[in-house]
Amino acid sequence: MSRLAVGLLVALLAASAHAATVAPVVPCDRPIMVFGEATVLARGVRIPGSNDLVSRLRVFFRRVCHREPLLEVFAHEHGRLVDDEAAIRDYLGRKPGALVFVHYPYTDIESGVSVDALLDAYRRISEACRLNKAICILGGQQPVEALSRESEARQLELERRASVLLGSEFLPLYRYFQSETATRRLMMPLDSGDGRLVNDEGHEALFELYRRHLIESTSALR
Repeated sequence: MSRLAVGLLVALLAASAHAATVAPVVPCDRPIMVFGEATVLARGVRIPGSNDLVSRLRVFFRRVCHREPLLEVFAHEHGRLVDDEAAIRDYLGRKPGALVFVHYPYTDIESGVSVDALLDAYRRISEACRLNKAICILGGQQPVEALSRESEARQLELERRASVLLGSEFLPLYRYFQSETATRRLMMPLDSGDGRLVNDEGHEALFELYRRHLIESTSALR
């Protein structure tokens, strides 16, 4: 896919988010937490702190809520959901009503964690979200060049089964980053260069996807 096509994808996502509601209804009175790995740490972007996913979320909440958001980040370079699940549930228990983004797009699968183990982790986090009246968005998988076919198949199985298990709490991501060519997995214009991390355009696409999902999830708060 060309850079023009990628630009059109991002523009379409942004337009659909705005079309859902002219004045976005988002929970401004809740603490916000972003859990994840290298992507959450802004790896892959040219200027971290300006174009990455977390920075874009921070600016979005600042503009919509007209104040600095109470946004925290919990991430490790090679973080895994199965390792951080307890910390996520602990946070939910300590800060009831929080807004939580969970983004672990490949590290668990790459390290050999089974689909069943990841689904169990998702389920426990989802239960903690309901128990603590939190709004949670659990992000899906991302194509990675170095993954084996077996690992790629587990990514797709995880997305499929998680969508059924979690419903609107889950945000499938794989198809938005998948290359249309048979020789690649990660779309070339979104690749930071290592076949693993997404670049500025990739972070922008992630932001638009999470923002759109958040607006759709909270539209009932009108």
